[in-house]
Amino acid sequence: MRALFKYINAVLEQILGKELDAKIKHYFLTGAYKSIAMQGSIALLTFFTALFIARVTGDTGFGIYTTVFTWISIISVGATLGLDDLVLKQLPIYKEKKSASKIRGILSWSNWIGLSFGGLCTLVLLLLANFSEIETLNRYADYFFWAAWVIPLFVLMHINQAALRGLHLFGWGQFAEKFVQPFSFFIALLLFYGGQNYVLTDEDAILARTISFLITAIVALFLLFKFTENYKNEKASYEIKYWWGSCRYFAITSLLYIINTRIDIIFLSLYQVPEAEIGYYNAALKLSDMALIPFAVLYTVTAPMFSTLYAKNKLEELQTFFTKTTRLACLIISIILLFLVFGGEWFLGLFGENFKAGYSILLILCVTKFVHVFVGPVNYLLMMVNLEKEATWVLLASVLLTMGLHTIWIPLYGIEGAGYATLVGLLLFEFLVSWLAYKKAGIVPTALGRFFFRKDKSSK
Repeated sequence: MRALFKYINAVLEQILGKELDAKIKHYFLTGAYKSIAMQGSIALLTFFTALFIARVTGDTGFGIYTTVFTWISIISVGATLGLDDLVLKQLPIYKEKKSASKIRGILSWSNWIGLSFGGLCTLVLLLLANFSEIETLNRYADYFFWAAWVIPLFVLMHINQAALRGLHLFGWGQFAEKFVQPFSFFIALLLFYGGQNYVLTDEDAILARTISFLITAIVALFLLFKFTENYKNEKASYEIKYWWGSCRYFAITSLLYIINTRIDIIFLSLYQVPEAEIGYYNAALKLSDMALIPFAVLYTVTAPMFSTLYAKNKLEELQTFFTKTTRLACLIISIILLFLVFGGEWFLGLFGENFKAGYSILLILCVTKFVHVFVGPVNYLLMMVNLEKEATWVLLASVLLTMGLHTIWIPLYGIEGAGYATLVGLLLFEFLVSWLAYKKAGIVPTALGRFFFRKDKSSK
């Protein structure tokens, strides 16, 4: 096993190339090994959990579960206010400058603001679901009674896990979200299932997920206190005006991003597409998301390094780091996508025979994922190099295009129309962020890097 590990390490170092600084290469590979081991195993657990829910609750129950937590996901990301991205960007800088007081300040401030706003969003959602005339929310009011409490718990989890990653604690900075939450969710599902004579309803699945987020938020807070104990006696100093300025764009960008990736489910619900078909769509989405595990590792490990290298004005190293890591992720993900393309019907059949109807959607989503990973984590790069405002406008344009296409294509083509709308919106987004990265930051995106560019064009 050790020999195999050394061989893999040697291959990866060769792919990353000699141009990349040895310390940066070691930093990336060390963080990547921890991330891939954790995210890979947990992604499998998450997939099998979705498989279990689909088979036990049926395609309609799975569709209801999907719709409810799509709403919760979008609201939760909005409620985070971009505070997770803020601490991820600022903590490496404060740590580099040894500014302990600002580290204490930003951790305290972000937690209180996030918890307060998350609680407010929960109350507003419950009021709207029960007393407004928004049919899509009214229909699931009973489900939201439990699901809505995930919102403040999600906010706390994301802020504190991002804080640990910002302090370069990559393993612990993913532990609560990537390990505790899926495992506690799976165990809660089994307890409900076994305690009710092997019957599980969609309401049980929603309650189990809420319980898992409660456990996860507590663990995330505990880890933050444990690893920031050195700062607890520091007198906090604040840059609230600057933080709010950055947060504003982080929040809008994060919200627009989650809307852009989940608006398909919302529009399918708004147009009252049968919940069973929404279940088929989500099953295809879950499968295609499995291919993105290396990409999730990529932005988890690279985002703090983007910020650090840019702050030191090491644009040449930043370009090399971006290209090499994107190329590696693209190679691995392309292989996974090929497996999904050729074996997609069989994989979908694991959810239930009816779910094979989602194969055409799976093919569209595989193309979408490939485009995304080929371009690389440009959106995260822009946020880490002080181009949050520009990234926000690009994302807004992409979201508006996607929403417009959903309104046209879903009534005509159903779930396939939603898939095509998502693909076209992503193409616009990736083109514009790539242009921004090159023009504003001097970084050439995509796995090709400078292949078609002269070297002196890469920096300013």
